Amino acid sequence: MARLLFRFVAAAVAIPIGRAVTKATQTAWLTARPDDPVKDPKRVDVRWQDALIWAGLTGLGTAVAQLVSTKGADAVWRAITGMPPPGPKVKKSKKDKAKQDVPAVG
Repeated sequence: MARLLFRFVAAAVAIPIGRAVTKATQTAWLTARPDDPVKDPKRVDVRWQDALIWAGLTGLGTAVAQLVSTKGADAVWRAITGMPPPGPKVKKSKKDKAKQDVPAVG
């Protein structure tokens, strides 16, 4: 249950951050270049230089948004509950499952 609630908190934090980073990325592009941002780098009329700059800029924006969202959701969860957020669900490997199925000898 805690994991589900944490997902809602994370989404509530991530959505406005994602919008802000998108706007900041577009603003940075328009500050550096007069043309509109490259929306589809596969178009024939897009120059390699513009496509690569846009890819780097959006990649950096995505990484920053992910970091800020993760740390922000952690901080909000701790402020609300006073506890660390729930960890990810750990999947057991086939070897771990096989070890559990084997009865102990002795």
